[in-house]
Amino acid sequence: MTQNAILFIPDISGFTEFVHHTDISHSRHIVSELLELLIDANTMDLELAEVEGDALFMYKIEDQVDVLAIEKQIEAMYIAFHAHIKRYEYQRICHCGACSSAYNLKIKFVVHYGEIEFIKVKDSKKPYGSPVIQIHRLLKNNVPLEEYAIFTENVQPKNDENKLIAEYDFGNITFSYNPLSHLKERLSEIEPIPNDVPKHKLYDETELVKLPALELYEVISNFDYRLLWVKGVNKLEYDKNKVNRAGQKHRCLVNKNEEVEQTTVRKTVNKNQLVYGESTTNVPFTKRMNNYFVLEEAENGYTRLRIEVFADFKPFGILMKPLMKNNIKKIISGNIKALIQLINSGFSIKK
Repeated sequence: MTQNAILFIPDISGFTEFVHHTDISHSRHIVSELLELLIDANTMDLELAEVEGDALFMYKIEDQVDVLAIEKQIEAMYIAFHAHIKRYEYQRICHCGACSSAYNLKIKFVVHYGEIEFIKVKDSKKPYGSPVIQIHRLLKNNVPLEEYAIFTENVQPKNDENKLIAEYDFGNITFSYNPLSHLKERLSEIEPIPNDVPKHKLYDETELVKLPALELYEVISNFDYRLLWVKGVNKLEYDKNKVNRAGQKHRCLVNKNEEVEQTTVRKTVNKNQLVYGESTTNVPFTKRMNNYFVLEEAENGYTRLRIEVFADFKPFGILMKPLMKNNIKKIISGNIKALIQLINSGFSIKK
């Protein structure tokens, strides 16, 4: 049985280059987050038929086309997409190719309308028919813009100003397109990430590690590797579907029964340095404690790794400062020794 349906595809452009020329793992997480927020910004109650790599194929059974509702849907997804990228650029701590170039990602939309059927494969029901083929072919077109929304003639009246005809093996499709870049003016301001450092320094030591700075940074900041070199942590809980960034929280189970929540932070460093930090309010006698890893490229593939710990104390907590300095030195020295042993054992983050 055929039914009339709106067919809708938001497509993240730049994805192929993003994946092939940058860090695969981080790019996968970033694009996954973007696709999820597009699904969450679904104001039209569109059905998700398929996640197609860098795009979503969505549809809605409808006897009439409400162009205004479609335009509002596109606007909601566009603003959500770019607000997320803008926020990520503020929050990111990673300097890999994927994270540092995420702001280059773009989005386009293709909207079509026509009669479809459904094909069922086991428990899955998918739209089927020539309109489905047509909307996917329209992803390849000659629109002279990076971000736009395509509407076929079935969706809205002809727009002579931005009208194009696409030629395909099955025939021609006439469509119009609307630019979208002006919608960025509606993005709200993103609050900057706090960059302040606690007042009292409790630890400051430097080690030379035989690993390039970017690779060492990944070992330190990626929670997947944390239990390989941090002692006393029995379990680590974090969102495995997100790249670590400023403001992100994770929980550690320490000494089998003590739960510690930490937040990823950063601070100002020199241009030739990388920094990764974590902050917690769970340390007794302190309001908060921050530890930072400052990395600087040295010669012959080595990295100069500086470890710093700062704290703000509760009333009279300052009396515990000497004891805390000794305990922190013992703990961090052990962890850094384990980190260096891990690196020297031939460990590599490369897949």
